[in-house]
Amino acid sequence: MVALIKGSFLPEATVIVTTRPSTEAPKHFFQRCCVVLGFEEEQVKEYTSKFYKDSEVAEKVYDYILNNDSLFVLSFIPLYCYIICTAMAEFFSSETQDVEGYKSLELNPPRTVSEVYFCYLFTAVKHHALRGSAERSTPRAEVLSVAKQQLMNLGKLAYENLLQKKIMFSRADLESYGVSPAEVQSTFLCHVLQPLKEETVLMFSFFHLTVQEHLAALYCAINLLSQEDIIQALDFWCFGIGPPSSTAAPLKNAQLNVDKLESLQMFTRFFMGMLRAQLAGQLEGLVLSPLEQGDGVPARLGVWFKDQFKDRKLENQTALNLLHCMMEFHMKEATSIAAPEITRLNLFKMKLSVVDCAAMHYVLQFSQHKLQDLRYNCLDRQAAVLESAILRSNECQVKKLFMCGNNLGPEGVLELWNALEHNSTVEELYLDITGITERGTENIVHCLSKNTSLKTLTRLKELGKNRPGLRIIANFVDDLGLLQAYLDWVEEIRVDRDQMDSVKNADALQSVLKGLQVAGEQVKKGDNAGKAKELQTKIVEMLKSSADLKGHT
Repeated sequence: MVALIKGSFLPEATVIVTTRPSTEAPKHFFQRCCVVLGFEEEQVKEYTSKFYKDSEVAEKVYDYILNNDSLFVLSFIPLYCYIICTAMAEFFSSETQDVEGYKSLELNPPRTVSEVYFCYLFTAVKHHALRGSAERSTPRAEVLSVAKQQLMNLGKLAYENLLQKKIMFSRADLESYGVSPAEVQSTFLCHVLQPLKEETVLMFSFFHLTVQEHLAALYCAINLLSQEDIIQALDFWCFGIGPPSSTAAPLKNAQLNVDKLESLQMFTRFFMGMLRAQLAGQLEGLVLSPLEQGDGVPARLGVWFKDQFKDRKLENQTALNLLHCMMEFHMKEATSIAAPEITRLNLFKMKLSVVDCAAMHYVLQFSQHKLQDLRYNCLDRQAAVLESAILRSNECQVKKLFMCGNNLGPEGVLELWNALEHNSTVEELYLDITGITERGTENIVHCLSKNTSLKTLTRLKELGKNRPGLRIIANFVDDLGLLQAYLDWVEEIRVDRDQMDSVKNADALQSVLKGLQVAGEQVKKGDNAGKAKELQTKIVEMLKSSADLKGHT
């Protein structure tokens, strides 16, 4: 394989290598690197229509996905689309809705990622663990109680090994947690665990890492039954703070290396979703003494989230993960306490996905006039959709808006400008948008003129007249403060090279480099030329040394 890739074996051959996004291939050996983004919107619709035999059900499910931001953005990944469709099957079939006991299955179709995964798991349990004996009207608690011991054993296996970043298990591993390998093919476990041939040894892994993370979260939600245990667990999972002595099973003798915290982020989001299910009584049959909202858990968690943003001054991945946790918890009482404390949100050192934008939008709608400074990178037009929602809301009081590394296109820029027409609080707008490199409103309008209608140009010019006090920076090279922030970040990565293992950091560095290249002549001349050139040189050297290291290893 190495010889093929390097070209020393069959040098005339064309080599295509596919890999997960989290695995960095040695890019310097290849002429072209592509990212497979998954389905387009029409393909999601096509997949949904082929998944269900009943076209009416398929249409209902697709409409529901289309109108739910969290599910819609996930559906572009084929595996998630499969899980969503499996989870939705029980809610929209005519047979299910005609049954009196339908509501015992679920009060509402799932809205968050955690709920989707729980419905997927519930469907597997209902139709496989009960070996066909369950009727559609079988109460949820009865279904879950039948598989309780299996779920507890499986959840403990998932959780304790997740802390150690272990994703493959031997037969002995399964048996030590009370999971019988024989059950893998005969019960719902066939939808959760899968056998793998590793040379001559039979190993097992979860259907997907997210399934392991979700089962681990379910196990913790079942076994953490006090406010204090929940807070200790979040301190442990999010910040590596060792829990004091606790009788709760997930915290007993728990050990975690601080460098593994990032690997627990999806797990913590699932936990918040499962905790919400616990509070709503949806885990009945698994929990003997369930928590209740009257116990004050949402308010206590709201205070915990507030304290993190207030005392820790969170930025980037850590801050983003807590936004996701609040969205998965999806309880207004908690978010309303925490969101007003977010006066400054700095996510500019990473690339935001559309799912990240949805989480940020959910939390910021509760900010109540407090958010002053918002900085982030986003890959596509979703950035403009987010901005439009924030700027149009009555709660928005943002004064500094940094949109770095965006590729909005003419439609996205127009949407942003339309939102700015309804907002008078933004004083500084930083637009680092591919293809827009000139300074000032008139020049930005000129840059868009080739791809923008006359009506659009007229509206943009009107905005320039209506908002003469609005300072617009088209590229971060124009701002000394932002240049220095990027230089500080690059130096931080240089000192701690482990940060280069993060795909989001590497992608963000590539984006900054692209912004410098787009700026072109501004890097060579102007007031900030020295720092811009220094930044460009350091990023090129860092990316090259990282690629060389990966190629060598």
